[in-house]
Amino acid sequence: MITVKLPAKIEQLENINEKLRAYMTGELEPLLMKTQLVVEELLANICNYAYDGKSGNAEFSVGVVTFDGEPYIRISFVDGGKPFNPFKEERDPHVKDSVESRPVGGLGIHFVKNMSNHYIYSRLKECNVVDIFIEAKGYSGNK
Repeated sequence: MITVKLPAKIEQLENINEKLRAYMTGELEPLLMKTQLVVEELLANICNYAYDGKSGNAEFSVGVVTFDGEPYIRISFVDGGKPFNPFKEERDPHVKDSVESRPVGGLGIHFVKNMSNHYIYSRLKECNVVDIFIEAKGYSGNK
């Protein structure tokens, strides 16, 4: 598992992607692109909503966990911003509407929900905690 504490700024995405590329090798590599997209959406959410334009920090971690004998990639973000449950606050993304008639926003969390097997929001010790689980079929513990 890797854990990184960083400023909650979108510019940190390349730093996180670098860590993901180093961690997700071997049997995990096929899940890298999906993991990077989920991470980008979650980081953007923190940058846009958690701190109301003020500076703040976030903690990112990724690792493999096992549920009932099945491996999953666990992506976690923790921030100290205002309470915000992205899964409850999600706007209807109007995916069937034309691009021109759709309101801006709402697609990121829609994608996260559809690319993950499980997603959880909790508020612990004045922090937002978002955990995403993506099934890692075929992962045997060898990277």
